[in-house]
Amino acid sequence: MTKQERINLIYKTNIKTAVLQSLLTFPMVFCLVGLIQSDSWNGWYVTGILVCLLLLGGIFFKANRVETELTEREDAKIIIARRNGFVFALFVVFILSFALTLNLGWMYAWIVVLTIGVLYGGYRLIRKQDERLTDIDPEHPMLREIRLDNVRD
Repeated sequence: MTKQERINLIYKTNIKTAVLQSLLTFPMVFCLVGLIQSDSWNGWYVTGILVCLLLLGGIFFKANRVETELTEREDAKIIIARRNGFVFALFVVFILSFALTLNLGWMYAWIVVLTIGVLYGGYRLIRKQDERLTDIDPEHPMLREIRLDNVRD
């Protein structure tokens, strides 16, 4: 499969999963706001957030499986799985740190600043993994190449 065909397939898969991700975002935001507004750690809100994150993780896992099936190289599959897992972990860290800061008060804004530093470090790590992936499988697209202006049908 050529690089262009892979870009097209991965982009179309991302569009399909984006609908599910956005549908899960609404209840997760509802639970986050409820958790932030409550005086205590209400178990229903925490359970709702965890269920939404678990379902979002399943969606990320499915998209990851589609992407790893495009290459035959085992070390490339490991890098793809690691990269996509790290993207999801950064998403979770950002959401939870923002909710924690809002719950504790802006005196703890250093949590968000620390999270932004972690996000930047994660971005650099993802770029480095993309470069390693290109060395191993030149036909596999980098994460930044999977966007609408690169899709050709």
